[in-house]
Amino acid sequence: MIKTVFFTAITLIFFYIIWINNFFAHREKYEMPEQHAKIAEDVKTHAKEGKQLFEQNCKACHSVRYDAVYISSVQANPELKTLQEKYGKVLPRDVYESVFQKDLNGLKESFGKVPPDLSTIYLVKGKEYLYNFTLEPQKVLPGTSMPPVMIGRPEETAKIVAYLKSVAEPSPEEKSKRTLMGVGTIAYLVVMGVLIWLWRGKILKKMGLH
Repeated sequence: MIKTVFFTAITLIFFYIIWINNFFAHREKYEMPEQHAKIAEDVKTHAKEGKQLFEQNCKACHSVRYDAVYISSVQANPELKTLQEKYGKVLPRDVYESVFQKDLNGLKESFGKVPPDLSTIYLVKGKEYLYNFTLEPQKVLPGTSMPPVMIGRPEETAKIVAYLKSVAEPSPEEKSKRTLMGVGTIAYLVVMGVLIWLWRGKILKKMGLH
């Protein structure tokens, strides 16, 4: 029983680190004016305008596939509509990358690599990094190929961050599914641990070692 409890505790700690607080990951700290931080956090008020700003300034290179926002050359491709009728507005990653490989390779030739899809970038980098990098990319990452399209536009940049935050946050239904999946996984591991412990005891008893 002690081994089962220990195994369960290790499992819970593992999922806590993976899903909630990975304290092993290195995180740079970036400054962000309080008024702009409030804008970035206020998804309900600023995400819609942030999406418009993203489409005007960032969509030439970056996609937000989770929100069906694709790079400009793909958006203008008539094949996109056909694929969306088949797969839905949010195309599967493999379909998107294989069908529009020519468009993505065109960006690679221009920038040295394909600019990343930004669907989950908020979860990975956080608002402070995104705000500073979008506003002054060379200052945060010297030598980057990203042009400073938002320089001198801090409030609009914060609204773009608000949009990226809104995309990164799953719907209440999706959150419930993820929670249920997490609880189900942990419950499965606990039950299996108990059954294995009981089976081990039964085998040892048959062998006269218990």
